[in-house]
Amino acid sequence: MKTQKFLFFGTLIMVMAFAAVLAGCATTGSISPSQTAEDPAAQLAAEINAIKAGSAVAEGGTVRLTGDVQITGRLTVPAGVTFTVPASVTLDITAEGARLDLGDVTLTVDGTVNARGHGDQSEEGIKINGGTVVINGSGNIRLQSKGRLLRILKDKKLTLDGVTLVGLADNDDVLVAAAEGGTFIMKSGAITGNTNNSEKRRGGGVLVGDDSGTFIMEGGTISGNITKCSNGGGGVYVNGKATFTMSGGTISGNTVRSDGEYSGDGGGVALEGGAAFTMTGGTISDNTAGDSGGGVLAIHGASFTMQGGTISGNNAPKFGGVLVHVHSTFIMEGGTIYGAAEGANANTAKETAALGTLAGGQAKWGSGGTYTKGGVPQSGGSDIGRSDDTLIAVPAK
Repeated sequence: MKTQKFLFFGTLIMVMAFAAVLAGCATTGSISPSQTAEDPAAQLAAEINAIKAGSAVAEGGTVRLTGDVQITGRLTVPAGVTFTVPASVTLDITAEGARLDLGDVTLTVDGTVNARGHGDQSEEGIKINGGTVVINGSGNIRLQSKGRLLRILKDKKLTLDGVTLVGLADNDDVLVAAAEGGTFIMKSGAITGNTNNSEKRRGGGVLVGDDSGTFIMEGGTISGNITKCSNGGGGVYVNGKATFTMSGGTISGNTVRSDGEYSGDGGGVALEGGAAFTMTGGTISDNTAGDSGGGVLAIHGASFTMQGGTISGNNAPKFGGVLVHVHSTFIMEGGTIYGAAEGANANTAKETAALGTLAGGQAKWGSGGTYTKGGVPQSGGSDIGRSDDTLIAVPAK
């Protein structure tokens, strides 16, 4: 009897010890259910590791990828979490139905993110799902299918700081859109390489509007984007009640093409239908329009107020620098617009005014601002093109 009891208790001890070993193996290098219930970052890491084991770790409020991951469904980054894609790591969101939801989070991209584009009804790719989102880092986010890479809608706010957004060479939409009350802030980074071949959708790099929206450009570069259509906006297109404020950065090397019935206007920035653009700094340079307004186009009730910055080296057959047309307003209170005799800085035009013109609109000069014509600085003058252009300067109110 004693022998049986000894064997029983001995066996029980061995079973308990073995169970403890198994438990230790189960928790080592993984995340326990109690952790995920209390820690959103740990929960996200567990979800990623369920897609591909060993590909994510949770470190405080940060989830860091440790290997390449392809999302095939919907993955939500919890509010307050920083989600990091390190250098040499790729996050793939290109599968049909794949989606990364971001709301009140920071996405740090030092590696590469490949994403699907948003169509009219599509909710795939990267979705700005609510609140304030920051996308920062030194890596690239690349569009891999036709559509918009990022949409900021309905009181949501996105800040881009350092990351390069790369479009498609054969797209049918703009790369980034801030519309319906959305706000886009660009502190640094780049928006580049997008060709919008649509005959209906305007904007190559950034669209602000489709009713209302806000774009604040403090730095970075919008370059190498292409669109077509009249009033197209190769770099930035703004319409409706939307606003664009530029205090720094560069809009350069963008193109709006002429194509059949579409004249191709507004190589750098195009403003239409009540849109408002205030430029206090930065540079709009070396953009090309297929017809008119190589640098900036303002048309159909739009307003352009220039308080600083430089408009130079843009090109179009007509009005290489700035074209303000049809009940629109240009107010120049600072900054510099270069004319035809400024060498590398010159805005150029083959057929008409190199610097620009104003037809059917209003121009108001404040106390500052200089444009050059024939190599001679003009301040508070009467025209910004040929001698027969009609542009009357009156004091700003």
